[in-house]
Amino acid sequence: MPLRPRAPRLSRPLPEVPADTPIPEQAWHRVPADELVTLVSVVLMAQGFPEERARPAAEALCHGDLTGAPETGVGELTRVHLPAIENGLVSPGAQPLLIADRGAAALIDYRRASGLWAVGDAMDRAVQRAGRFGVGLLSVRGVGPFGRVGHHAARALPHGMIGIVMAAGGYADQPVHPLGMAAPAGAYPEFVFDIDLADAARDPQFAGFALMVDVLAGVLSGVADHEHDTGLLVLAIAPTTLRSADGFYRAASAVFGSMLGWEGGAPVRYPGWREAQYLEQCRALGVPLPGAVRRQLDSLALKLGRAPLSTVG
Repeated sequence: MPLRPRAPRLSRPLPEVPADTPIPEQAWHRVPADELVTLVSVVLMAQGFPEERARPAAEALCHGDLTGAPETGVGELTRVHLPAIENGLVSPGAQPLLIADRGAAALIDYRRASGLWAVGDAMDRAVQRAGRFGVGLLSVRGVGPFGRVGHHAARALPHGMIGIVMAAGGYADQPVHPLGMAAPAGAYPEFVFDIDLADAARDPQFAGFALMVDVLAGVLSGVADHEHDTGLLVLAIAPTTLRSADGFYRAASAVFGSMLGWEGGAPVRYPGWREAQYLEQCRALGVPLPGAVRRQLDSLALKLGRAPLSTVG
């Protein structure tokens, strides 16, 4: 006769799951991506953002949620960005001041404008200069919190250019050294790399990278002379000014194609591949939001006389 399965014997009781255990992302309610960005845009305009700045700022803020990094996404709206406006640390309508212009390079003070808009604007300016000179370099200072630098670097991609953004500054006990790069990958999804070197700087082997960012983003922009300011280096490179478009496409395809494979039964991918897949999933199925963040956004919508975010599915 068949044996009856025996229940496993546990050496110790299973631990109780705390009531506040985070909900798995798969169980979070999803909202339409465009609806999310639109609501954030409206909230920012209500805080004094000009309309032409609100949309790109909202896209920068929602980037984390759309690419699988919600810890740096729209949850920072009420935690970081709105308080910065209320405390006067950010001036949404501030006009940038061009301090030095040398053709391919320029120094701009954004005078406490929101970094969500300002860093993207700086990349757009760098792209324009790269179209004329092959490279466009902007040294930037006077910006508020800016989200993920990889998103701003990626603004160069629709123009077929390489984008690099790095930042230095912040507070003595909370220095910031983010480094982001985006590049066309030929036949494959675009390369988008985003890392904060602040933690790596504690390792002597990587301290030089943080020092490099300090020099290029902090010393060059002049924020080393200003307490609590953040400086950035924003760089755009137009590859086709140096070589043929076909040659760059084939070389990029070879480099990034060589990065693909399998190891230990898991696929090996380069930065930007999974983010691109996650973005497409969010556009098709909606953006997953933690319950607390969803409630905050719905509350802001109601205060502005708008309907709460709708749920996909």
